[in-house]
This record gives sequence, structure tokens and C-alpha cells, in this order.
Amino acid sequence: MSPFSRRDLLKAGTTLTAALALNPLTGCSDPEPSDVTELDVKFVTMMLAGYKVRLRTYGGTIPGPTLKTKPCAQLAIRIRNELPPYDSSAWHHGLKGLPEMAHMNVPHMLNTTNLHVHGLEVVPHLFEPVGTSDPSSQMIAIDPGQDKLYTFTLPEDHPTGLYWYHPHHHGSTAVQVQNGMAGALIVEGAIDQVPEIAAAQQHVIAIQDIGLFESAKEPGLWSYDPQQNAIYSTGTGKSFIKDAQGNDKEPVDSGFSTGDFPLRLFLVNGQPVFQETHNPVPPQPNQQPKPIGSQLDDGPRYTLRPGEVVRFRMLNGCSDNLIPLVVEGHTMQLIAMDGVNFTAPRPRPYVPDAVDGQEQVLLAPGGRAEFLIKASSTPGIYRIRQLAQSQQFLESAGKILAEIEISGEPMDMALPTSLPEPKRHYPLIRPDEVQNHRSITFDMMYPAEMNKVVGIDFGINGEMYDETAVPIEVKLGAVEEWTIQDNGHAHGGSAEGHPFHIHTNSFEVISIGDKPVEPGTLHDTVWVPHNTPVRIRIRFKEWTGKIVFHCHIIPHEDSGMMQNLMLRP
Repeated sequence: MSPFSRRDLLKAGTTLTAALALNPLTGCSDPEPSDVTELDVKFVTMMLAGYKVRLRTYGGTIPGPTLKTKPCAQLAIRIRNELPPYDSSAWHHGLKGLPEMAHMNVPHMLNTTNLHVHGLEVVPHLFEPVGTSDPSSQMIAIDPGQDKLYTFTLPEDHPTGLYWYHPHHHGSTAVQVQNGMAGALIVEGAIDQVPEIAAAQQHVIAIQDIGLFESAKEPGLWSYDPQQNAIYSTGTGKSFIKDAQGNDKEPVDSGFSTGDFPLRLFLVNGQPVFQETHNPVPPQPNQQPKPIGSQLDDGPRYTLRPGEVVRFRMLNGCSDNLIPLVVEGHTMQLIAMDGVNFTAPRPRPYVPDAVDGQEQVLLAPGGRAEFLIKASSTPGIYRIRQLAQSQQFLESAGKILAEIEISGEPMDMALPTSLPEPKRHYPLIRPDEVQNHRSITFDMMYPAEMNKVVGIDFGINGEMYDETAVPIEVKLGAVEEWTIQDNGHAHGGSAEGHPFHIHTNSFEVISIGDKPVEPGTLHDTVWVPHNTPVRIRIRFKEWTGKIVFHCHIIPHEDSGMMQNLMLRP
């Protein structure tokens, strides 16, 4: 595919306004209609933690509005792109000599967008037209000034729980998500009708990270809006326009980052709770970069009476931060991961002075957890915390995300002992049903051999992302077992874990390393620790078409750590 014709191809598959509506392919016989949710994508200037920031948003808020739907209902969302044009001419014409495969994986068209409903088991919707089985199909591209109506129909047996939505246009995903473009999406249903759950307080907690650079033209204004081919270096803390050979052409005030930022804010429901700044002191040999972190606020506070039960639905909407989570002084009753509930609560005791590996639940970037907490009989303030972890390129400090205040008259609310069986995924896959085994490897190479603009080669199974290549084909109804890992300690290889995410179908996690995982642990996004294989089983149900799987560290995905998969009838 010629890089010089890609924009024309994208535009050819995209027309304006109402004509852009996706055909509402059905997952049930008589779907309940819905009103259209309008999501206007636009820049907004606001104050965060005392900083004046200019960010891309859904409807002017961070996070975007929480959406709700249910099985056998339509979900209609119109994306209206009100961002200004972005100049990517230096990507189209200014990287002569860069290998074609690397060219696609240089961030570009940063104000072009689309929509992914993350985790929903609905028609494939990343490529134009929706549900396409054409290998050469291009990703849906909603350019500035355009809009598109997406209409999904949820299957009758769709799991009920917490999902989310975000942009997924290759080349602009990372910048847009790191601006704050994301929101929670709840599928309501059977689990909400369990009496003990219906009686509990309900709270959604959305965690996001925002990357920021100070403007040279307007000091005091912070944004993440790099010029085309501008790359930021964690090693130097500086940004340069790069040529095809990776040489520095000219200094600029911001650049695409696969590491830290001059300023990075962590938000809980839009409220800054923690900040990181670039550490000018380089790490010692064989040590990780360690940003300078500081707690800004203790986050939202939830008030409970002793013995009261609360249901938390937690989204890790961070682009690049693994969250080992604990709730101080309380046993966590884990009821669901990634929108699919268990058949009974799973108690996760709190370990005092817990460290990484002793968390009550581990939230990969893109992952969700739903859990119940029965308030302690002892009044006081209890924190919901991320434990410090060093499983990624950057060391991640411990963070207070929220607080629980226990006060008032005691009560004794009940916890459920069983939960509705999620019919779409039960009965679970038996070992003798597996028809094929695959190995998936996350690859990194530093310094880059191909993508010298970004400076690191990111890939899967030795290949960088190619929008028109389909390395894997699967027949509808097939049952497969995949083993996912990174490329180990090879020279220049990965030295960090990666979150694995696949579109359209959830999967059951069978083992992590040599440790079996409790049966019925279903995910759409799972953390793959460094040098540790993760084994999953997946049944490809209902939908056909072209989909993707990828690392959900979004700068890795945008730089090539993604592949296409074709679901055939």
C-alpha cells in the first residue's frame, strides 16, 4: 500500500453526516430502539490541578458521559468531529526512505478519529464498512468537520457489566486517549437485579492519565498536540522533528511519547489526584526511569455506614499504567472482570502493607473490575490505593485514588452468595473442544531497525502493524487456545509486561505462568507479565469480519504492536 494514497483511500470510504450511519446489524431478533447519543469531539481549555490545559474531549468533559444500554437493545452514537484540521503533509511526503511498514506506524492525522466500544461483543466496527471481510479495508476515519452515526445491536445473551469507549484510529489513538477522550459504558441486566447488589450504593470510578507539554508560544498553557514527526525522548526530556533516519532536524516544544511526559496528571472521574514530572536525573544502569511523583488530592470520598455494602465499578482508562489495587482494611468481594461476572463473589482479603503482587485485583490498562465492599464496623477513613509497581518501562509510584469514610449508625447489609450465570460464555470451554493452538509474542526492539522516527520497533510475532495484512484467519464458531508472551531478554527486546486486548470476543484466562487461574475468569484485556506466558481460550461467536488484537499500552499499539484477524463464516 502506498503511503501517499492512504489518506485518499480513507476519505473515499468516509462520506458526510447522516449517510455515514452504520447498518444496525442485529445480535437479537427484536432489538429495542434507542435515542442517539451525540458525542462532539472538540478542544476545550480548562484548569486541572492549577494548570491551564487545552485538551481534546468528548462533549467538553473528561471523562466523557457514562453511557448505558442493555442486551437486545440498540446503542446509537454519533461522533461529530469539531477538531481543526491537522497538517500531516510531512507524514505523507516528508519521510522518504522510511520502510513502508514503519511509515504506517509513525503517529499521524492526530485530529482524525473514530469510535471503539471496548469489550462489547458486537459487530466488528473498526474498518469501513462495518462488518467488512475485505482484507484491504481501511480503518474508519472521521476527519475534522465530518460526523458518523454508529448503530450497534447487543446480542440477547450479552454479559451485563462495565465497558468503555474511546477512539481507535491508527496513528492518532494515543494522543487522543492521553488527552482524555474516553468514557464508561454500562450494560445493565441480570446482575443488577441480584437483591443484595440492587440494594447497594453504586459508584463508577474512571481512572485516566493525561500527558502534557508546556507551549513555547503561549507559556502557561499545557497540551498534548505535537507536530507531525515530532518525537519526545524520555532520556533527554526534549522533543525534535525527526527525519526518516531518526536524525534530529529541529527542536520543538512537544512530541509523541512512548514513555514519560514533562507533566502527567492522573485523574479519577476527572479530578486530578496525582502528578508526575520528568526526572532530569538519568537512571542508573539496569534501572527504570523514575518520574518525580506527588499526590495532589486523595480523590473522591464515599461515605458508608458500618456494615453498609457498596458496589464499585472501576475502569483503568490509562494509556500506560498498570494498577495493582487494594482497598485498605476490607475484604474485596470481586464480582466481575471486564464486564463478565463470576457465578459467585470471590473474596480477596486485604494484606496490610501490601506490595506489588499482593494486590486484591490487578487492572491492566483498558481493564475493568467490579467489586463489593462491606464497610468495616470500625469508623474511619480507608483508602483505595494503587500499589507501587515496576512491571513497565517507567516505575509507577503508589497512588491514593479514592477514600471510603465510615461513620454513622451501624447496619448489617447482606452480601450475595451467588450471581447469575453469564449465558454467552457458559458452559465454559472444555480442553477437548480446542481445535487450534497459537503463539502470540509482543516484540520490541531498541534501538529501532525499521521505525527510526519513533526510535523503537513495536510489533507482534515479528511484524509491525499493516492495515491491509491479515496474518490470522479463524472460522466462526472455532475454539482456540492462545499462548501470549513478550520477546524476553533478547538484545534490545522487551523488558516490560504488556496488556493483551482482542476485539469482539471475550476469552477465558487459563493460566499465568505455571499458575492455573480460577475457572470462569473471563477478560477482553489481560496483563501479560514480562517473561511470563499467559494461556487463554476463546470461542469466536456470532460475528464475522475484520478485527484487531493488540497491546493496550496505547503508544505501543499506535506504533505497531497490533495485528488484524479475519473472522470467516
